Amino acid sequence: MKRVITLLVLAVCLTLSVSAQRINLKTNALYWAAETPNIGMEFRMNRHLTLNMEAMTSFMNIKDYKVKGYAFTPEMRYWLSARPQAGHFIGLMGVAADYDLTHKQCHHDGDALGVGLTYGYSFVLGKRWSLELTAGAGFLHRKEKYYNVEKGQAEPEKANNTRWMAAPLKAGVSFVYILK
Repeated sequence: MKRVITLLVLAVCLTLSVSAQRINLKTNALYWAAETPNIGMEFRMNRHLTLNMEAMTSFMNIKDYKVKGYAFTPEMRYWLSARPQAGHFIGLMGVAADYDLTHKQCHHDGDALGVGLTYGYSFVLGKRWSLELTAGAGFLHRKEKYYNVEKGQAEPEKANNTRWMAAPLKAGVSFVYILK
């Protein structure tokens, strides 16, 4: 899984135009509220297209829940307004994630790959600042080792819970800073 994410990041970075006219740095406040540090960058490709890439990680311990994981979400956005990176946009996103979730004695250790559509709106707050609202849904392929220690189950050698599912893939209230 780590190799897939590394290859995706390298492929996306190698396809970027060096002469990008506008680069944004962003962070999603909803993820921070869920104790998930995150960072993103968005590169303007032309007047209507941008490439958005976000990465997040989580090491949360709350009562009976323990979560360790990370995710990478590249997204190609089409801006509907005449002004790029302002107003309405629609996007096509991918997601690659690796996770280890424990609730009481139930363990879910696996990875997920998905694809979906997004919609959002960017409010211009100033010369260099914007506030972005985003929502997205799609399909996710989950492959995990599931076991329950309380019931005497040992960790399986290979994935025993694999399935496709419709899922919400993104929710965001992001603060955006225009670097260039």
